[in-house]
Amino acid sequence: METAPSSGMKYIEPLSLQSFVEKIFRALDVPRDDAWVAAHVLVDADLTGRYTHGVSRLPLYATRLKRGVMNARPDIRFESGPFPIMTRMHGDNGLGPVVAWRAMEHAIALAKQFGMGVVGVHLSNHAGAMSAYCEAAAKQRVILMALTNSPPGMPPWGGKKAFLGTNPIAFGVPRGDTTPPIVVDLATSVVARGNIIQAARLGTPIPDGWAIDEMGQATTDPNAALKGAVLPMAGSKGYALALIVEIFSGILAGAGVGPAVKNPYNDFSGAPNVGHFFWALNPAGFGPSEALYEALLDLETDIRQVPPIGTESIRLPGQRSDHQRRESLQRGIPLDLDLLANLGVLAETLGVEPLVAHSEGFDGGDPHV
Repeated sequence: METAPSSGMKYIEPLSLQSFVEKIFRALDVPRDDAWVAAHVLVDADLTGRYTHGVSRLPLYATRLKRGVMNARPDIRFESGPFPIMTRMHGDNGLGPVVAWRAMEHAIALAKQFGMGVVGVHLSNHAGAMSAYCEAAAKQRVILMALTNSPPGMPPWGGKKAFLGTNPIAFGVPRGDTTPPIVVDLATSVVARGNIIQAARLGTPIPDGWAIDEMGQATTDPNAALKGAVLPMAGSKGYALALIVEIFSGILAGAGVGPAVKNPYNDFSGAPNVGHFFWALNPAGFGPSEALYEALLDLETDIRQVPPIGTESIRLPGQRSDHQRRESLQRGIPLDLDLLANLGVLAETLGVEPLVAHSEGFDGGDPHV
């Protein structure tokens, strides 16, 4: 769980933020349904406390759309292969959240029909937090594994130059219509690179042990870290996991691999060719859904009986994010002043009504954002 930036905060009503982001995308010629999807993925990240993958990415998306290096109206198409449950998807350089959402929907449809669905995606872009797709699949009673590669940001174990992306791995497991799913969403690096990007934007140092500079030396300077590399989590184990993600979402999906994935922040020469990989499983193939939910509840009960080290209770993955979602829906989504200023400039440039921010939290919100 990330913490909100501390350089001064204001709060935005979630539905207002969703509407604002949709209007920004519509002003950039994104179709209405696609604008909703992209806004939902970004706002959902902020709702659940994943601030580095939320609306802070909107100015980047807008810049690439305005420059014509990201396709506002992609011709997304599926490339059939020899097996009905597996397919590649051509993202046509569309908005990452839109391309990924369509791939997820197709994987879920395959899983409902055949018990399993696998979609590898190429020619996509940054798709936001993978947790959004896992949560959406869980609402349809489908287990989802979501992988994506990203521009070089992490060295292979023992190296001092970035080669692999921070390559996140995410899983979602449904637990019923009224119980939050188990959601695992983790970067294979010590920390998601978005945290370093955010620190650079806010001018704050990063903790020791996160990254190295261009010379391979440890650094707490986020700008030096962005020129260098973020370190793998768990040493060689994180590197191994990142490599597997690269194989699935890069090689199998037919996307860019390693340095062939372009950095969207400083390379405007063309499509980054980011790859995703969605594997959907219909758990009904192993028995009634209710039996699965009961077994998961028993598992949670047993886990919670383990005595905690401190005063904080033991949680399952995803429960902290669900708590943050409920809090954000009641109090509002916190955005730092620097980001609000950037969003204000973007809105003025595109002729969109600016956000209304509150100095303090408030009661309100809608759980269906």
